[in-house]
Amino acid sequence: MARCTAGWILLLALFGLCCSSSTSQRKVLQQQFFNITEYPQYDASLRPMYTHSGGAVVVEVDTVMISVGPVNDMDMTWTASFYFRQEWTDPRLILLTADPENRVQLGGDHINRLWLPDTYFSNSKIDRKHDVTVPNHLMYINITSGRVLFSQRLTVTLNCAMNLQKFPHDQQACDMTIESYSYNTKDLELKWSSSRSATDLLPTAFIPEFTIVQTTVEDCVTMYATGSFPCLRATVELSREIGYYITETYIPTILIVVLSWASFWIDHEAVPARISVGLLTVLTITTQISGSRAQLPKVPYIKAIDVWMSTNLVFVFVAYMEYAVVTVLSRRYKKTQSGQRSKSASLFKSLSCGLGSDSSLLEQTENATVDNRPKTKTNSRQPPSSTPYQNGSAGNGAYKPQLHVQRTSSYSLSSETVPAAMPPVLDTKDTGRRVDKISRFLFPFCFIIFNVIYWVYYLLLAP
Repeated sequence: MARCTAGWILLLALFGLCCSSSTSQRKVLQQQFFNITEYPQYDASLRPMYTHSGGAVVVEVDTVMISVGPVNDMDMTWTASFYFRQEWTDPRLILLTADPENRVQLGGDHINRLWLPDTYFSNSKIDRKHDVTVPNHLMYINITSGRVLFSQRLTVTLNCAMNLQKFPHDQQACDMTIESYSYNTKDLELKWSSSRSATDLLPTAFIPEFTIVQTTVEDCVTMYATGSFPCLRATVELSREIGYYITETYIPTILIVVLSWASFWIDHEAVPARISVGLLTVLTITTQISGSRAQLPKVPYIKAIDVWMSTNLVFVFVAYMEYAVVTVLSRRYKKTQSGQRSKSASLFKSLSCGLGSDSSLLEQTENATVDNRPKTKTNSRQPPSSTPYQNGSAGNGAYKPQLHVQRTSSYSLSSETVPAAMPPVLDTKDTGRRVDKISRFLFPFCFIIFNVIYWVYYLLLAP
């Protein structure tokens, strides 16, 4: 038991000795590195290979996207948080040593002892370095090759030239342009990393309103009055998610338009009901339009959302004006019917008066016929019993002549009696009600046709 304990103690002692030796060697290595980076042995203001024969220093760049967004349509900007890594070779940092640990790690203020590329984001509006709880940057240096890796965590708000003609069915391509501020193409060359992916996306890099379709990278050169400067460009293609706008814009406006059709089923004489429905729908759709435009920039072209909202406003407004047309047509119909009834009443009244005068004329004609008939003499020898008509008592012996009245003409009321110039009573339906019945089917049909054209064009045909 004592022997085992002594063996473990000896092993731990050897391990501690090795660790202390390794730590001491690392400290010696770092001290040697700091010595070669002291001024004037090392001038941080001069780039690597600054001599005329050295050529341009090559800086390889790659990014790892931590998060993307938000995307601001009003300001036409997008925000990205990412790890920004730059890698280059500085021969002045080569240190000949047999230590297998050939990498030196720097942090804090020690990084400022070395030369750093003057890269910047040319299309940025706001740049921010993270310094909680300490500055988020580090540097690895391979002292056998002079290879330097500098990594930072940045959050940058960048300009994005958006085309909102298809909004909210649009896709946007937002750029991130990296340039050298003071070194032209003769002194510095920017390239995307050859050993790592140029733009990696972490699982956390997503935007609720957009889907990241793909990222593309390219090398470029920017021309200024002072010369040509190297640049790199990464493009993030974003496709807008339409689900939010379906629930917040499209469905509410469709319901408002359908609500405006309810007035076609309300009797046109119910003035308060139809006016209330019309005003409610017009004001609501106007509020929807104002809300949708408040979140978008004032651009000189027509957007897809403008086409949708304006057409819906036209449907609602025309449905409201349809009631005015129905009211005018119904009033004309009632006025025409009232005039025809008055004419018909006058016609029958005149015909009734005409019949009364003709009856009097008939009686006068009959009386004149009786008075003007020649009297017939009777034979006194004829027995009294043969007299068919006696006036007075039988004993007076006086006999009246027999009266034979024959109507020579009869008065009959025919169609020829009615004046031909008098029009008949109208037997037509109310035109206003007919317009309401047509609108019940015409408006939904036109709205369906508009929807088919709108969705097919902006989802399939529009470039």
